[in-house]
Amino acid sequence: RRDVLKGIAITAGVVAAGAVVGVNPIGAAHAAGKCPGITPKASLQYQPHPKGKEQCSACANFIAPHCCKVVAGSVVPEGYCMAFILKPA
Repeated sequence: RRDVLKGIAITAGVVAAGAVVGVNPIGAAHAAGKCPGITPKASLQYQPHPKGKEQCSACANFIAPHCCKVVAGSVVPEGYCMAFILKPA
């Protein structure tokens, strides 16, 4: 649980720092072919299938087609992890 919170805090700090200097680090990393997430999949209990109606493609942290702002490495749109936050309507 502590690792999850630390990973989320670090990701938020990177995004905030980029906003201060006028850079979009998430967009830049994604454009370079790298996913910005740094928290290991196992720490977030990532799974390549949905949990009910909750899945990566409906999450505010998902970056199409296969990245996440929190989870390290590639994810699938149908996947799920504990960092799921429903996208605002």
